[in-house]
Amino acid sequence: MEINKFCIVVPVYEKKENFLNFFENAKKLIKTNEKFEIVIVNDGNNYSFDDLADWSDNKFHLVNNKKNLGYGASIKKGVLETNAEILAIIDADNSYDIEQLIGLMKNFESDKCDLIVGKRIFKYKDSILKIVFRKLINKLSSIIFNFKVEDINSGLRVFYREDFLKDIKIFPDQFSLSSTQTLCTISRNKEIKYINTDYSKREGKSKISVLIDPFKFFYLIFKIFLIFSPMKFFGYIGIFFISLSLMILLFSFLFLENILDLSFLILFISGINFIFFGLIGEIIRINNKN
Repeated sequence: MEINKFCIVVPVYEKKENFLNFFENAKKLIKTNEKFEIVIVNDGNNYSFDDLADWSDNKFHLVNNKKNLGYGASIKKGVLETNAEILAIIDADNSYDIEQLIGLMKNFESDKCDLIVGKRIFKYKDSILKIVFRKLINKLSSIIFNFKVEDINSGLRVFYREDFLKDIKIFPDQFSLSSTQTLCTISRNKEIKYINTDYSKREGKSKISVLIDPFKFFYLIFKIFLIFSPMKFFGYIGIFFISLSLMILLFSFLFLENILDLSFLILFISGINFIFFGLIGEIIRINNKN
């Protein structure tokens, strides 16, 4: 059986009407493009997918989750379903232009990058809280990873299957595979290219919570930083404690009757311990890499 070169993985947890609108458009485009296939991952929806397409056609594949496993888990199952070299993911909520995605996939190799991310250009007025939240997360990621992150969580992206599989154990089943992929790509010193992408108002209710998700993003950012840069993560903390101990020692020597030697000692030893934690983490990371 011929192996297609390009594959679009689509995790689906949508109302039936929303998905049908997306899928009808996708079918027309995929059938007219050679070496393309599409993997639909039914993530526990309450309607049948069996009659939506001819799943015996090598251009269409259906994966059914018995229950709702989550966005990340569905994408991972879809990636394992295909042997295509160049992959893409897109949401099924009709917010992105799949025709643009197909064009990006065709030109992916000539772009000489490892990950293309659709930088969302919002075609509607979003809430102030969400705008501030996105800017904050992008800025924090840029500072910590020393790389300009323009849209950490865009759901339209193109990448090599081989690169995805390297980090598949790191990618979460729930929240948030797309952000994790962005940070992993940066951490591996791979090339990311951002392409302006029109983003329409999604059909249905957004799953983003401006009250809970910021804390999830903060956890995710520091988690990936710790995995790929343990020496920096613990080293920065260690240097902070050592610096604080020296300042306390100097302050107590100059302005107090008694030197705060115990406080100095506790903070100084804590700082040294954090640096050793970083060294141990770095050794583990290098050994796992090899």
